[in-house]
Amino acid sequence: MMKRILSTRFILACTIAFLLAACNNDRLKIDVSGIKIEPVKVDRLEKDMFSMPADSINQYTPKLEKKYGRFYDQFVIDVVNDGGTRDSTYNAGLRRFITDKDMHAVYDTCERMYADMSFLENSLTDAFKHFKYYFPNHSLPRVVTAMSGFNYALAYKDSTLAVSLEMYLGKKSPYYIMLRFPEYKMLHMSKEYMPSDVVYGWLESAFKPNEDKNDMLAVLVHEGKVRYLLDALMPDVADTTKMWYSGKQLAWCKENEFNMWAYLIEKHFLYTTDQTEIIKFTDDGPFTAAFNHDYCPARVGHWLGWQIVRSYMKNNRKVTLAQLMAETNADKILQKSGYKPSK
Repeated sequence: MMKRILSTRFILACTIAFLLAACNNDRLKIDVSGIKIEPVKVDRLEKDMFSMPADSINQYTPKLEKKYGRFYDQFVIDVVNDGGTRDSTYNAGLRRFITDKDMHAVYDTCERMYADMSFLENSLTDAFKHFKYYFPNHSLPRVVTAMSGFNYALAYKDSTLAVSLEMYLGKKSPYYIMLRFPEYKMLHMSKEYMPSDVVYGWLESAFKPNEDKNDMLAVLVHEGKVRYLLDALMPDVADTTKMWYSGKQLAWCKENEFNMWAYLIEKHFLYTTDQTEIIKFTDDGPFTAAFNHDYCPARVGHWLGWQIVRSYMKNNRKVTLAQLMAETNADKILQKSGYKPSK
């Protein structure tokens, strides 16, 4: 009889533990089928620009300004000239850009590779539905594709989110080799990274750092907040894709989480405001110099901040995503997170 009771209690305990684990894992698994938004339709600025007759720029410019609003002028400032569409060099500068032999070859490559943008439109529509579930009163960005002349991958200006297609031509693109892009950058300049990059880039711009300090912990926690929000909007995207890590790099972080956290504490880096120290753990690169160069990736500070916020949201289930993003006290998040990496 006693054995039967113990067996029943054991099964019950296991069932409860399983359900609790399932609840923790499924917090971000929500049903957004009832969320109504306009499906994302990506506008193609690069196509509008490169299909424009080079001798009719002045005639076509008002059409572009009407279609793309103030974003077009800002795009011109970033890519063509410093004065925008009203500058005397605008016409000649844009003509050089769209008639340049090499740039036109890049454009042709982009158009072949990205003739269909439905993969991005569908991913963003789903992500934006998730966003509206958590932030029903926030506006959504307009999304356009462009070619920035290899100046940037993403830009968010005047409520418009632009993705430069030439920055996602694949890690073996001859253009990247010719331009001598670092290998660690080329590894994630591929189509499969575009959807999560676009959402992450928008969130970074939409949710600026609001922490009440500027120390290492505040930087890590802010990054953790943004990446947790990315989890919420794209719950099915792998951590490796979100962090630009290989499987080995992610495994190394998990295996060495305790050691990395202990190192920051022992070296008194957690509350440092020295930017030279902070960027050692948050800047992009082939590795984090303080740790193993073979498998330790760059930006491990961001990854640790992500784990802190994940722990905080797991252990404080009444905290909403809106409350998380509004929280300015990084110390409070750390203290209430119960974050204690195991050896």
